[in-house]
Amino acid sequence: MNTISKRNKWTYSVGCVGRDMMFILVSMFMLPYIQYTMNLSVAQFGAISSIMIFARVWDAINDPMMGMIIENSRLKGGKFRPWIMLGGVVNFAITILLFSVRPKGWAFVFFFGIAYIAWGMSFTVNDISYWSLLPNLSTNNEERNELTNLVLIFASLGQFIAGGLIPILVTGNAVWMYKVIGISISFIFLAFTALTYFGVREGKHVEIQEEKVNLKKMYGILFQNDQLIIVAVALLLHTIAIELFMAFGINFFYFEFGYGEFN
Repeated sequence: MNTISKRNKWTYSVGCVGRDMMFILVSMFMLPYIQYTMNLSVAQFGAISSIMIFARVWDAINDPMMGMIIENSRLKGGKFRPWIMLGGVVNFAITILLFSVRPKGWAFVFFFGIAYIAWGMSFTVNDISYWSLLPNLSTNNEERNELTNLVLIFASLGQFIAGGLIPILVTGNAVWMYKVIGISISFIFLAFTALTYFGVREGKHVEIQEEKVNLKKMYGILFQNDQLIIVAVALLLHTIAIELFMAFGINFFYFEFGYGEFN
């Protein structure tokens, strides 16, 4: 049993503020950014929507793959912290590109498809390694629960800040403001990621000899269990529905309350 140091407690929990601001920026405002600032045809916008849906399906496949890679890694600087920083740096760069690079027509669709999938994968690396680090900070369940609640508070704070301010700030020249906001939140995200990376001290990992589970065996177990398949499909559909609601729901506020006078 060990006690979480104040340093670990606060640098870990506060570090999620920037990550959740980044998540809200892309999950809620990427589609409105494209919808209101890009001159796309119906077919091109349909392709963009299909890419976003495919990205959610790919996440269901990609998440366990990344989890296994991170779990089996042995990197200098810790088991999880290097992945937090690596995913953060890559995600930081891709986000700036998403809100800065603006080719025309199908060239944008092609660029967006690659960048958006890469964004999701890099965010997954950061997110999975971040949450995988939590059990390593304490063996005391009560302390873990307390830390989890603290993380959720700061995560909600990050979501509230981004979700509340972005539609208010995007007025006038929407292209310019989205670029400024995208770059600003990217740097905020990188700063909070660095706070966790440099602030948290990982505990020693005790290697336990246990049966290795590869992807083939894992998916084999999934497809042999009818009830597990139903749960997995339900979770996938729920995730897609939430993402679409967040992306399209913001339009209601634009039209109903006049957020964002786009030029």
